[in-house]
Amino acid sequence: MSPQKSHHSLDEVIQKRRILVTCGTGGVGKTTLSAAIAMRAAVLGKKAVVITVDPAKRLATSLGLKDLGDTPMDLTPLLKRAFADHPPEAFKKCVGTLAAIVPDSRTTFETFMKGLAPTTQIMERVLKNPIVDVFAREFSGANEYLALERLYHLDLLKEYDFIVLDTPPSRNTLAFLEAPQLLARLFEEKLVRWFVLPANKIAAAGMRKAMGILEKITGEGFMTHLFDFGGALFEIQENFLKNLKAINALLQSQDVGFLLVTVPTPETVPELNHFVDSVKEHGFHFDGIALNRTLSYLDTESATAADRGKASQGFEVLDALKAREQSAISELKNFSKKSAIGSQIFYTQLPELARDVHSVEDLFHVAMAFDHSLS
Repeated sequence: MSPQKSHHSLDEVIQKRRILVTCGTGGVGKTTLSAAIAMRAAVLGKKAVVITVDPAKRLATSLGLKDLGDTPMDLTPLLKRAFADHPPEAFKKCVGTLAAIVPDSRTTFETFMKGLAPTTQIMERVLKNPIVDVFAREFSGANEYLALERLYHLDLLKEYDFIVLDTPPSRNTLAFLEAPQLLARLFEEKLVRWFVLPANKIAAAGMRKAMGILEKITGEGFMTHLFDFGGALFEIQENFLKNLKAINALLQSQDVGFLLVTVPTPETVPELNHFVDSVKEHGFHFDGIALNRTLSYLDTESATAADRGKASQGFEVLDALKAREQSAISELKNFSKKSAIGSQIFYTQLPELARDVHSVEDLFHVAMAFDHSLS
């Protein structure tokens, strides 16, 4: 892997990368910021698109739309209207385009299978198997991998010159990075070969009785479907591993960068350290950190004694939260000075908003706020 290049602003990253992958735990505003980054790229002249894998449909809410689907929705007219109504000083005109996609997991899985199955018969055998829906919904790493599949196929089309991938919501920041390896284990030689053992070996191994018990527990036909699904995995094993290798090569290329979205807490720097180590271990490129929902923009210092007297408890809580936040930001500043990679990435902080983002105009305001560095 080539040396990490320094990036001191989001705009530099937008100009140097073709793809930006946003990672972070659920509830930190990652989906909103992902859409705002794509919007900023469009203002900078890019043909930008944001892909978000989110069952809660937060992207549609942030854009003030009823729904978004698997087909790219052109948001350029809405963006240009927002730009005309609130022209920012830093930008003279808006010449790019903006689109948004919320992939349908079933459609993505079907496209995935069509590309991997060596024959139409095997493809139909997998897609008609009821285990498929359980697999796509419940298997750890499946959602994340399908997001990568959508990204990979969209990138092959070369219709956009800047793609933001908003990774699926997770309790664990690293879940997305680990997903391909989790799924790859499903295709391990020993596991998939077990599903295609000759019937006499299964019987000889005493499996017939065990399978009968499992059939009673799981319902009639379940084990048959499971073995048929496992056998199909064996058929596509080689093509899947080739596909995984191609996706990994894309993620490791200079075209792709990773951004961590988080909020200021005592865990921010440990989370960042862990994330940086994992990104480096996978051979990916870490570009920066977006510290969201900060309170430093709230001016409590100039509040009068009378104001504080009217809402003393509220000010005490706010002062405590701001003090905790400043401690986290101070640690982050030390990290940026002392860490080798810390001096090569960009840092930005965005304020806690008075209300949720519910329109393109609201999102445009967020997109224009990325100029702020740590304060």
